[in-house]
Amino acid sequence: MHQTILRGNGQHAHHSGVNHPKNLGLSNGQASSHNHNGFGLPQNGHASHASHNGVYQKANGHAHVTANNRPWMNGHSHKPDDRTSTLSRYCTTERNQRNRSNYQAVRRSCRERGTLYEDPDFPTGVKALYHHKKPSLQPIIWMRPHEMCTRPRFMSENNGDLCRLSLESGELGDQWLMAAVASLALTPRFLERVVPPDQGFDTLHSYCGVFRFRFWHFGEWREILVDDKLPTFKGRLVYMHSTNATEFWAALLEKAYAKFYGCYENLSHGSTTRALQDLTGGIVQSFSLTHQDRFLTFQVLNSAVPRSSLLIANITPEKDTKRQLRLRNGLITQHAYSITGLARVRGPTGETPLVRLRNPWARGEWSGAWSERSWEWDGLSPRDKELLSVRVANDGEFWMSFEDFARHFTQLDLVHIGPDDWMVEPALHSKQPWRAVLARRRWRAGYNAGGGPTYLETTAMNPQFHIQIPRTSSNKCHVVVSVTQVYETHQSESKKRKPLFAIGFAVYEVPHGMPRLTPQFVTDHKPLDVTNHSVAREVVTFFTLPAGDYIVVPQTNVPNLDGKFLLRIFTDEQSNIWEVNEDNMVIRNIVTEFLEDTSPILKDGNIILNKLLHKYPTEVDASQLQKILKSHWKIYLSEKPSLELCKSLIMLRDYNICGKINIADIPVIMAMLQFWRVRNHRSPCADAFNSICYCLQLAFQKFERGHSSGKTSSYNLRSLLWEAGCTVSNKVLECLVLRFAKNRILTTENYIMAMVRLHLAHERYHSLDTKMKSNPLSLEEMILMTIYS
Repeated sequence: MHQTILRGNGQHAHHSGVNHPKNLGLSNGQASSHNHNGFGLPQNGHASHASHNGVYQKANGHAHVTANNRPWMNGHSHKPDDRTSTLSRYCTTERNQRNRSNYQAVRRSCRERGTLYEDPDFPTGVKALYHHKKPSLQPIIWMRPHEMCTRPRFMSENNGDLCRLSLESGELGDQWLMAAVASLALTPRFLERVVPPDQGFDTLHSYCGVFRFRFWHFGEWREILVDDKLPTFKGRLVYMHSTNATEFWAALLEKAYAKFYGCYENLSHGSTTRALQDLTGGIVQSFSLTHQDRFLTFQVLNSAVPRSSLLIANITPEKDTKRQLRLRNGLITQHAYSITGLARVRGPTGETPLVRLRNPWARGEWSGAWSERSWEWDGLSPRDKELLSVRVANDGEFWMSFEDFARHFTQLDLVHIGPDDWMVEPALHSKQPWRAVLARRRWRAGYNAGGGPTYLETTAMNPQFHIQIPRTSSNKCHVVVSVTQVYETHQSESKKRKPLFAIGFAVYEVPHGMPRLTPQFVTDHKPLDVTNHSVAREVVTFFTLPAGDYIVVPQTNVPNLDGKFLLRIFTDEQSNIWEVNEDNMVIRNIVTEFLEDTSPILKDGNIILNKLLHKYPTEVDASQLQKILKSHWKIYLSEKPSLELCKSLIMLRDYNICGKINIADIPVIMAMLQFWRVRNHRSPCADAFNSICYCLQLAFQKFERGHSSGKTSSYNLRSLLWEAGCTVSNKVLECLVLRFAKNRILTTENYIMAMVRLHLAHERYHSLDTKMKSNPLSLEEMILMTIYS
């Protein structure tokens, strides 16, 4: 098969063997509603990869656990369906209240004081107008609407459904913002979310000079409050406004948007793509039609029109001008046209694909072929004429051939709308909704900021998300994948804007049942697709996939960059999606497995123990343990032990929290050290134990920086834990890196201390689980467990 992947920048890539992507989501179309700390997670915070019969899935030579060899674990559910609950339920509506403003409190305060609101965060003056540019010689006067006309209105009655917009951009020339606002004419509920209609200048709306607007920012809706003082020159509005001199919603919306981005000057340069996302919260792709293959362009239209996506086309003039220009064919440059349908007609010259567009403005309709009064309609049958005329149901809609569309329009924006927003907008109910999941995550240097596919040793350390597309009656699944990095909108003089990274993602096709990508896998297998890493706030790809298993890897172009990102995946068919993760487990317990009374290793330990009995008391503290280990450190460690390490080792056997252990526990401590040890050194222990130690030694030596350096990259910690018989969740691994790695380097001692902490945590969890059945945990016990670990 042949796959074409359509990118947001208009480029495409071909890959053999695969079709275009499918819809994501869960069987019910949405991710689990479980929500812990802002994420949809199982009780332990992570997905399980253990099957019902207690068999831990083996991958790439890693440990295998059967029902007869039960691991320690604090995971809760092992059902495969629980994997889907690692992603949050998709929600872009105003139900997100984390950024609720104090709108009602401001109104109440103004009414009590009998004053009109003046915005303290965006005061009138030069700083609200300019950031870098020198002030204009024109004297700008800030006026409230009732100072400009006797009966101001927020929105006139005939603009209630916004079938037609009549706006002017003013001196800023922010046609891109005006075009994005106009594109909401087809979705009145979306416009009401951005511009709440329950406000005005009369007593009915309790006017007090404050107005509110909402803009989407990195997965959340932010409510922006502004006063109604607007910049004017000679009594007229300077910037964007309605042609109706008594209507002020557009001017106030622009002021709120200027506050959102810092000042009015920052709106003099922007893009319709950016504004569309700010106003809808959707996933926005921008295609350059000038260089896009026309067959691919038609594929995009054919795939997007029937789905819950808004399609906005515009014309960018060849000369860099902020003015709108009316072309001879009737179209207007820098003008938003919504694509509302496709059709094919048969005529004397063959079949012609048609595109239906809608113009929300009062001017600028197509006057060429297939326009309202063109001769091309004469060649159609009465039935076809009637059918196409019925399909042009709204005033402002018109048809044009696809060839003319591709020839005259220069940019196409797709706005993919999530399922929650689809539900609240009746205008979209005739379209097929997307299924969607999202995840708010971050790249952290030394833990999961592994860089792009060229960094073979670390790229598999990036966050991984598994898409499983089952076999259905449909032979393809459309998929939209978006990675958005955190970005700033307001730039003050005292704070520099944080630079954007070059971000992207890779998609790998993987065998069914494969738990996660490994460095070996990415070395041996090329990704199915890799986006062009772009210094942009969002990278999007729209593609199709056949049934199978795929792993999406969000990434920065180079490793070790810290930053937050938002992953969104839309699909139009049933699919299962989960974040790749592991349970917290101790698969191999050295204490129970090798230190039985008949174990040969105890015989070796007892030889050392007999020597110690003549020199030390029956109980030893951390200082005494340090002296003991220093005399044997070359057998058990890569370097002489520190006092801090010895304190941690004491905790492993100090059940009474007295700071000492019985001297008989020394062989147990030494055996555990040897098992975790990292140097390639054969000990005189029993063969079975020694062979395991030797495998671990070789494994760590493989990751060491330089021969026998005792140091390795913190990115190798997960693999080292595997070799030591442990698995940890993503969050636990992140905590281990934060606690025990320094400058992305992990030393031998810190690795051993991490293993000590893991074993202590598992032991105390199980003892706590037993205790809680008989009596509750006291505060003092909780404090002791927290401090003494």
